[in-house]
Amino acid sequence: MTVLKGFELPMEEDLFFEEQAGALKRPSMQEVARAALARAVDLVDPAVAYDWFPVGRVAEKQAEVGGLTFHLGRHAELLQPAKSALLAVVTVGPRLEAESRRLQTAGKALDAYMLDSAGVFGVGLLLQKSHRIAEEEAAERGWGVGAELAPGQLSGWSIAEQLLVAQLLDVAAIGVSVTESGILIPQKSASLMVGIGPEYESSEVRSPCEYCDVSDTCRFRH
Repeated sequence: MTVLKGFELPMEEDLFFEEQAGALKRPSMQEVARAALARAVDLVDPAVAYDWFPVGRVAEKQAEVGGLTFHLGRHAELLQPAKSALLAVVTVGPRLEAESRRLQTAGKALDAYMLDSAGVFGVGLLLQKSHRIAEEEAAERGWGVGAELAPGQLSGWSIAEQLLVAQLLDVAAIGVSVTESGILIPQKSASLMVGIGPEYESSEVRSPCEYCDVSDTCRFRH
């Protein structure tokens, strides 16, 4: 398993504002967002844990990865061409969440919300970093890459299966734990799986939003 720590996230203001879309039309909201992003830069402690696992039998709604059976639901076929799969867990650490809770308790709901949004933005940047890891490995082998898959993200793959992810990855190495129901702690954390193989045609990780039932209305579409 590989652990990445001690790096800076490119939490650029323009990208953050773009993700917030219409929520930041008013100058006053932009100031709150700008302050939240600056605070988030000081609070995040980004880390990534990842490893590569062989992909075995892919059947209807499930796939064998690393010797474990993942129940991926109706999108299991996205792993059909995979020979290997990247499994990764990312986190921005616990400090941002703690500060967001403190602001909420202090009655500063808007500040808490915007700081929380900056945390989500940071997690998204870490997922993109994981995409690049998959893309670079595939390119070295002359292969292609599949779509980003994640427990709880697409219909059919239960978030409870993050417990299986934790069986394959030592998530404690980046300060993450998993509850009995499969929730990652800190909650500004995420897991993902990306298949690679010679039969994939894309050189870039495809967005899971292509397969989501609410992609047209979701503010987290990417």
